[in-house]
Amino acid sequence: MKLDFSTINNEAEYEALIAGLGLEGTLRVKNLKVCGDSKLVVSQVKGEFEARDETMAKYVRLVRAVMTQFDECHIEHIPREENAKADALSKFASSEIEESSGSMYFRVLKTRSIDVKLVAPIGLEGSWIDPIKAHLQTGWLPNDVMEVKKLSLQALRYSLIDGILYKRSFVVPYLRCLRSDEAQLALKEVHKGICG
Repeated sequence: MKLDFSTINNEAEYEALIAGLGLEGTLRVKNLKVCGDSKLVVSQVKGEFEARDETMAKYVRLVRAVMTQFDECHIEHIPREENAKADALSKFASSEIEESSGSMYFRVLKTRSIDVKLVAPIGLEGSWIDPIKAHLQTGWLPNDVMEVKKLSLQALRYSLIDGILYKRSFVVPYLRCLRSDEAQLALKEVHKGICG
């Protein structure tokens, strides 16, 4: 994963944690042990340190919400010197894209996970897309505990790319999610032969 926005180290640590949790959820992992070399991030997520800064507090809320998708999810601190694999990956991520051999896949994030805004077009009825988008963009969660777990699991199968919701797949392309009126228009265009 590469971050294409200016950030501080702790924010980058949170972004990596969120991406890792998302990947494990996509792989349908049930029990997870997360090892992190950022004492601050690990301690804030565990509740040992208070996240006084609003940005860090947003990250903590988002991480905790994503962690609810697992039956068990524990996070623990490991010293940086014992984390050689993560160190090698971080050096790769900070290198230029052209330097990569093409043997690795990576994702470029254009904005922080906590900054993605939900903008719904005026005049459109509510859709099944809305709660998933809100959760992925802002970390929004419903009030009901069972709905939180359901939404957290469901959202793992989706990605937001430039504000558009796509269903993830193990191979590309992703499948674009459509509202009812958009789906009707797409079907009409297909049947008229507009799509080729």
